[in-house]
Amino acid sequence: MSTIHYSPKNHIQNLTHDEYYRNLILLRNEISSACDDFFRSRQAPKVDLFMIARGISSPMGKGSDSEPVPITIGTQSVNLVDSAQFGMEPLVLKHFKAVYCYLPSFRGEDSDARHLTQFYHCEAEIRGNYKDVMNLVNDLVKSIIARVIDKQNQANYPFKNNNFKQIKSLIKTPFPVISFDEAAKILNQQSEKNEYLNLFDYGRVITSKGEAFICQHFGGQVPVWIEKYDRDTVPFYQKPDPENTEKVLNADLIFPSINGGFGGEIIGAGQRQDSVAQLKESMSRQNIKDTAAYNWYLELRNDKNYQTTSGFGLGIERLIAWMLGTPIIAEAAIYPVQKNVLVDY
Repeated sequence: MSTIHYSPKNHIQNLTHDEYYRNLILLRNEISSACDDFFRSRQAPKVDLFMIARGISSPMGKGSDSEPVPITIGTQSVNLVDSAQFGMEPLVLKHFKAVYCYLPSFRGEDSDARHLTQFYHCEAEIRGNYKDVMNLVNDLVKSIIARVIDKQNQANYPFKNNNFKQIKSLIKTPFPVISFDEAAKILNQQSEKNEYLNLFDYGRVITSKGEAFICQHFGGQVPVWIEKYDRDTVPFYQKPDPENTEKVLNADLIFPSINGGFGGEIIGAGQRQDSVAQLKESMSRQNIKDTAAYNWYLELRNDKNYQTTSGFGLGIERLIAWMLGTPIIAEAAIYPVQKNVLVDY
């Protein structure tokens, strides 16, 4: 278990003097470089995107606790961007088969050990379906792990506590896939099912304890894909499954907690809605009021170059917390930003 390094009142002093932060900066830099090299090898350019927008992907579905982070610029009310997805979708329709970015995202979630108001995302959008993007994520995760392990062997960032030895085997290990319905069935059979699965009138939501249990079901050593979530618990832009329109073509990669450290969902992926009618239906089902903010998004489906696209978002701080074996996501950030938490910078 990691020693507590982050303290809002003494962070600048700790950042200046604690060797942990020197190593963390080097680790974060290596992960960023690993992402760059991975996508460069696939001819996917890194794109610079807007950080404010009127229409963002929040609310993330009725089952989400994510809230927009509003700001005012002059007389205009806008939001800080919670995902770069909307900026990338138009870019892969004609000019590129894939693009990616490595940028901060902002979400007004309550602060706890799993959430930051500002966090870093490696995101990508590709031409293809959600299975294609799952395969891309598998390769990316293993590439990042291999890069980190190689640098750790060179003692470039000698963390006192880490899970590098435990995760090395994942470089050559397949990640199992289970449907949401199958996962829910497993969880419902447990005596603690009420702690694992929340039931709402709009669908089912697996808790962090439930995610941990699913990983344990598969041995507790390997990330597990959960696919095809209940439609109204996920963002409105996820494509309904043609075989069951109450499900969507999406998948979350759930990471096992190692030695009590961070675990759970770290990567979310999905296929985009290609039907204007279904998009409008999903927005109505999720009670999205400012539909005019998404007119351009709907009109994109009518572009002559429109084709199926899918994408993913990798939470960098969550990945680092998992690698280092800390349960506290703030310890994976250089300057943590948390809702309602006063800081000395």
